[in-house]
Amino acid sequence: MFRIASGTTASLAQQMAVANPLNPFYTPGYAAYRRSQGFICWIMMNEAVAGPGIYCPAFMKTGRLRRLLEVPSVPEAPLDGNFWQGLLDFCRQQGVSDISLNSFCSSSGAVPQLSHERSRKSRWEYVLDLKHPDALVKMRKGHAYSIKRARKLGVEIRRANDPPAVEAHVRLIGDSMQRRKDRGEDVTTSVEMADFLRLTESGAGEIFQAILDGKVVSSNVILMSEKAGYNHTQGTSPEGMDCGAAHYLIHGIASTLRNEGKEIFNLGGTDDPNPDSGLSKFKTGFGTATEMHAMEAARFEVGSPIHRLLRRLL
Repeated sequence: MFRIASGTTASLAQQMAVANPLNPFYTPGYAAYRRSQGFICWIMMNEAVAGPGIYCPAFMKTGRLRRLLEVPSVPEAPLDGNFWQGLLDFCRQQGVSDISLNSFCSSSGAVPQLSHERSRKSRWEYVLDLKHPDALVKMRKGHAYSIKRARKLGVEIRRANDPPAVEAHVRLIGDSMQRRKDRGEDVTTSVEMADFLRLTESGAGEIFQAILDGKVVSSNVILMSEKAGYNHTQGTSPEGMDCGAAHYLIHGIASTLRNEGKEIFNLGGTDDPNPDSGLSKFKTGFGTATEMHAMEAARFEVGSPIHRLLRRLL
């Protein structure tokens, strides 16, 4: 039976996290982060008579002309089942005008076909199985060389969530975005530091950084759950690129997560599945234990016809 409840109930939020130990988007920390952004947190449930049932967070925000309901990580629910009908019924009751369904770290990755679909896209994620015996062993030669080079040069790894670490992370994301812009990619180079502060202060994510001669040269924010880590964002300076810091840092993060009992390290996603792209080669180069998963994302405009017309006119 489908039902939905407030995500501020601590016991229910913890129950959701326990039922989804491999999904960092289902934790109380991530819900707290989204509330700090101004969203209302809900937990959608389809409780089974036998078995664990489905628990999934959704986040609502009201703007001047729209009310958005966002599901960052769709659950593994039948695409034609009563879970999605329950979601639509809830949206009608709450006056939701837009639904955004994504598949970050989703075990399913498939987005249902709902009414009034506005856009849909395919995406892919790279998942490193930390339980696999070949994890971090049979790597691409270039990756192994970069890791050895960084180690030889004395690159160190630190784990921190303080404001200076956040500031360095934002700076390095800007460096990476500028390089992509210089290559002709359509990206923005502006990054909001306040949002990363909210992310780390909520406990949703942690910062891992590579240090060379006292300077941060590569940085990753990792979202955490009981059994998984998700590569939320990363950035590397030109000095970090030269010394292999990005490869060394990912290798170090994966080793740390495995030592802490994590089972998977999701290296993040891409909209381009081309195996010859630089991003794909980087993510798949850490060993044969890395798998590429096909995912989807879609947006739906479910408000009344009059509301949709009014928005277009304005």
